[in-house]
Amino acid sequence: MEQSPEQNLVFQLGLFTKARTALDAALADDAGDVKSRNSLLLTYVFTFEMAIKSLRASLAVRGLNTPDYASAVLKAALRAQLLDDAAKWEQLKDHRNDVSHAYDECKAILIAAFVHEQASACFSKLALRLESHD
Repeated sequence: MEQSPEQNLVFQLGLFTKARTALDAALADDAGDVKSRNSLLLTYVFTFEMAIKSLRASLAVRGLNTPDYASAVLKAALRAQLLDDAAKWEQLKDHRNDVSHAYDECKAILIAAFVHEQASACFSKLALRLESHD
C-alpha cells in the first residue's frame, strides 16, 4: 500500500530527525583528526539528503511535485517559502557536492568548519519550519 503525501512527510521528518541527531553526535565527537572529520562529513551529507527528501515531501503535501534532485527541490522550497535564505542553502548544497573531494585536506577542513559553524543551525531551523507546517 502506497503512503499518502502526509504519511510520507511524517516518515521523512522522522529520518531527518535521526540524521540531525547523528550530526549533533558527530559534531560533539569531532576531535579534529581525519577519522572524526570524515565521520562528520559523511553524516553531513546524509543529513543534507534527508533535508532535501523532507522538503520534497512537504512540497508534495502542498500539491507541488518536484524532480528528485537537490537544486530543483531547493528552488521549489524557496518559492513555497519553506526556506528563506537561498544563498545559505546553495552553500549547503555546494559543500555537500564538495565532500567527494574531501581527500583534499584543506577542503575537508573548510567544509567541516562550515558544518560546525552553520549547517547544524540551518537544519534545525528547517526542521522547526517543516514540523510547524505539517
